[in-house]
Amino acid sequence: MLFDRDHWQEIFESLSRHKLRTALTAFGVFWGIFMLVNLLGVGKGLENGTWANFNKTKNAVYLWSGRPTSIPYKGLSKGRYIRIHDDDLNAIMQRVPGVKYIAPANGLGQQYVYSGTKGDNFDIRGVEPIEIELRGYELVSGRFINDLDLQETRKNVVIGEEVSNIIFGKGKDPSGETVNLLGVTFTVVGVIKPSALNNWAQRDLNMVFLPRDTQRKTFNQGEYVHSMVIAPHEDQNAFDVEKQVISLLQERHKIHPKDFGVVGSYNSQKDFDRVSAMFSGIATFSWIVAIGTIIAGVVGVGNIMLISVKERTREIGVRKAIGAKPMDIITQIVAEALLITFIAGYLGLVAGVGSIELVDKFLSNPSGGMGTFLNPEISFGTAFMAILVLIFAGFLASLLPARKAAMVDPVIALQDE
Repeated sequence: MLFDRDHWQEIFESLSRHKLRTALTAFGVFWGIFMLVNLLGVGKGLENGTWANFNKTKNAVYLWSGRPTSIPYKGLSKGRYIRIHDDDLNAIMQRVPGVKYIAPANGLGQQYVYSGTKGDNFDIRGVEPIEIELRGYELVSGRFINDLDLQETRKNVVIGEEVSNIIFGKGKDPSGETVNLLGVTFTVVGVIKPSALNNWAQRDLNMVFLPRDTQRKTFNQGEYVHSMVIAPHEDQNAFDVEKQVISLLQERHKIHPKDFGVVGSYNSQKDFDRVSAMFSGIATFSWIVAIGTIIAGVVGVGNIMLISVKERTREIGVRKAIGAKPMDIITQIVAEALLITFIAGYLGLVAGVGSIELVDKFLSNPSGGMGTFLNPEISFGTAFMAILVLIFAGFLASLLPARKAAMVDPVIALQDE
């Protein structure tokens, strides 16, 4: 029956007899799929934009020396400033098994950096090679700080893209050029830009990166560490790692366990979990709203098929009188319902994808900033699932009118006026 031309011709003729009714019924299904695609697509655009504001390591823990101690402890008075040093880094790696990487950094504040006659004030940061991995920097040209730069305390620098534009000109590769910082000449070995789009990350465009050991030796910073970024192992809870590291530093520097803030910290896992939960909720809400609309449309299909069966009682009776089997009647009614739902659903899907493309064209903002709306999209799997849900719902809605049609008594039907 699937490839029976007469069967399909009969179905199309039945639907075409009531064009307006068929169109209005199909519109309910069309609108449900259209809403689903747009809700999920826009939600995905917001999600993409939000994730673009995160660094590559979404569960990173940031630590730094905070305020002075406020509680006397173990014979030591309050008001002490705690300074983290290299031995603390080694202790963390040895005694906190959940830590995968540590990226220590030293600041030098804003300093005037120039080459020739062009220069400006930029933030200076001494870093190690792992920084590019944890922060997710993208190389514009050249390379990042490497191990030899540290071991040999080379006077090399990596500069942010905006620093390069200001000092050397837009679009020029400054690799091999020199810059002057506090009377010391450094060679530029690379240019970077942050992959994260948030305003905090974009500040790194105006940053000058030195090998940490070179900076500490050249500018007499000793073995102190100003801040660090810790990346936990993939199977570790970032909050547990943060507590263990802070507890270890409190123990080593004789800080009261309840003297919070002496070791400052920020755990990006908290924001990551909150955003993940928010977008899971948005996706669930979108499905609930859209499926409710789809069901309303499909129920409309079922009601229309019931009316159609009532109007065609005599026709169905004639068919049964000349030998049509109940299954033939059921198949035709179900096929009519599925044809309406499938065509309307497919058109709704196409229209929804088209509207998402328009939204992407006019609202996406790949240049960044908080609240970015970026690349709204709907996956093929989601679209396929929506169509399957639609067809299944249409099938269920058609069973009652199909059963009613199959139970028509030919004798009574032939008497129907």
